[in-house]
Amino acid sequence: MKKYRFHSDEFKRNLVAEIDSGAITLSEAARQHDLAPSLIERWRKQIHDGHMRVRKSPHEKQLEKELDRCKIKIADLSMQVDLLKKLNETSALSRRSSGYIVTPKAPDQSKGPAE
Repeated sequence: MKKYRFHSDEFKRNLVAEIDSGAITLSEAARQHDLAPSLIERWRKQIHDGHMRVRKSPHEKQLEKELDRCKIKIADLSMQVDLLKKLNETSALSRRSSGYIVTPKAPDQSKGPAE
């Protein structure tokens, strides 16, 4: 019994391209790569119909996970920035609307009791 072999999408596309271009025949390709002609025909049909499943490499999967983590972090930081902007606007409005005016002491008031 033959062991299951994995063939990359690139290998499948290159093999089908060679067959389609006429560089080799289907039976030659099957013999060269020890594949069943029906398997190559299935790949050919899937590629031409656009139904070939695209498998992601482990590196691509890792990059997608990292991208998801970064998106979550960006969303969190964006919410913090929005909250700080609102807090700053609210505190500025409350300072303006409190009615208190902060001024330095007048020179004659700071020396003590009047003579």
